Amino acid sequence: MINSWITEISRRILIAVVLLAIWTSMEGEALGAVLVSEVLPDPATDWSADGLIDARGDEWVEVVNTGPGAIDLSGYWLRDALGTAPQIRLSGLLEDGATALFTGDDAVAWQEASGEGSAGLSLNNSGDTLELFFGHPEGGGERVDVVIYGAHVGEDDRSVARFLPQNEWILCDGLNPYNGSLEPVGSGCPPTPGEVNFCEGLVPAESVTWSDVKTRWR
Repeated sequence: MINSWITEISRRILIAVVLLAIWTSMEGEALGAVLVSEVLPDPATDWSADGLIDARGDEWVEVVNTGPGAIDLSGYWLRDALGTAPQIRLSGLLEDGATALFTGDDAVAWQEASGEGSAGLSLNNSGDTLELFFGHPEGGGERVDVVIYGAHVGEDDRSVARFLPQNEWILCDGLNPYNGSLEPVGSGCPPTPGEVNFCEGLVPAESVTWSDVKTRWR
């Protein structure tokens, strides 16, 4: 009787461990599905479409859902790596393969509503590191992506964009050509806020899945 009871307890523990492992694996895949896809730190255009060209309000960051399935972005936060408080909590439901754009004006609105100041995205023109977290960065959130860009990216209307599934970063300098040798070098591609990153003649458009990304990063 005792042996039977011990066997049953062991069986239940084993099932629990297996289920936990499956859940953890699925959660990790879900977290990694959202990535930063493009960053523009030094605007010289009214990117937020509010009628003004504003160095704070017209900065922007784009994220992409590499799938599978739609994802609620409210669990994700963007933060400057030099700080502790986040610049913005993302929002909205992002469909598989789609992108979402967040401007400095969006960040200011969220900060003011949350009592977090009004600095906006605070993207440094001399180079910066931007982190994407699942969960609040100061509350045990997990960093799921990081983007580091150099000073040559932080010039008027240049962005740096991630092209998937190759996972290659491209300097989008079509509005302000860069002729130097720093990586990423100039491509002649324009920034593409709110669109899947693509440049005619540079990288072929391909459907993006999380499996493609994982395979590329192995």
